[in-house]
Amino acid sequence: MKTILHVTEVLSGGVLPVVAGICNGLCDKYNFVVAYGIRPDMPSNLSTHFDSRIKMIPIPELKLKMSLKGDCNAIRAIRKIVKEEKPDIVHIHSTKAGIDARIGLLGCEAVKYYTPHGFCFLRKDQSWYKRVILRKMESFLAKLCDGIIACGKNEYEEAKKITSKAFLVENGLDTDFIDNTLKDIERYGHQYTIYTAGRIGPQKNPRLFNEIAEKMTDYKFVWIGDGEDRELLKSKNIEVTGLLDRRDVIKKSVNYDCYISTSLWEGLPIALMEAMYMRKECVVTDIEGNNELIIDNTSGCLFKSLDEACKALAANKKTFGENARQSIISNYSLTKMCEKYENVYG
Repeated sequence: MKTILHVTEVLSGGVLPVVAGICNGLCDKYNFVVAYGIRPDMPSNLSTHFDSRIKMIPIPELKLKMSLKGDCNAIRAIRKIVKEEKPDIVHIHSTKAGIDARIGLLGCEAVKYYTPHGFCFLRKDQSWYKRVILRKMESFLAKLCDGIIACGKNEYEEAKKITSKAFLVENGLDTDFIDNTLKDIERYGHQYTIYTAGRIGPQKNPRLFNEIAEKMTDYKFVWIGDGEDRELLKSKNIEVTGLLDRRDVIKKSVNYDCYISTSLWEGLPIALMEAMYMRKECVVTDIEGNNELIIDNTSGCLFKSLDEACKALAANKKTFGENARQSIISNYSLTKMCEKYENVYG
């Protein structure tokens, strides 16, 4: 039985359910080891998200911030794990681990794959010349691994521009996890509520979320999560929950009505997939990732401006929820994702 080592600096947000889904869905066929960095938004009950057969190894040295000393320490830690666990395949997730692991495992005999979960050079909060540098960096690093596994079609198209070894495995949603979480959850009458979920940072564009709330004062807005840009959410009709475990996010969402994404860039967002599966009305920015999941005016609404967002939020969207759910069931199941990963892993 092959041993597969997953390495990531971020075992939270959308990366956690993807890594957990791969491991839990395929642990009858492979031995899995998960090596991960420590972050404040990581759930305290991390082990409960994984099958008991999966080995979990924290890497405190693997941090988001670039640092010569810190990165050297992280590389040594990753190499030590590889030496001890002897994986046949190393699957690396997200930008920082993608840098440290691909450089650090140069010469390693294991097959190495990398999944960006959103290429760093697509970040809209970076200057154009920094994005050019980041693209060149990713092109170079692509030569140090055996392939890039894109989590969505748009990411796949970008991957093909920098490597001939690109694979497409769309993120899949563990719908059983959601169904089990929602067993016996009470549903109650409430004010119409518009919500989002994720880290309050530049990617999710909390400034626009606040501007929308300020223009729609008759509606309640909820941001499930926390982050460095929390102070940008100033409108009096916004509630910020703070960090919650994924199960608690799903439980809270039951009694909310409309999911909004104001993101500037995405890979293939799990939070939106969850909302779609729960039949939420979805109003999201017309960007890569979002527009891969949402068909405008069929399974949700896409917007490009503040006014378009407010208009879409005020419109009747009740017919979209069932279309959204069926799209997830038909196209983005955990079973399909695992079947495709099994084909790549071999």
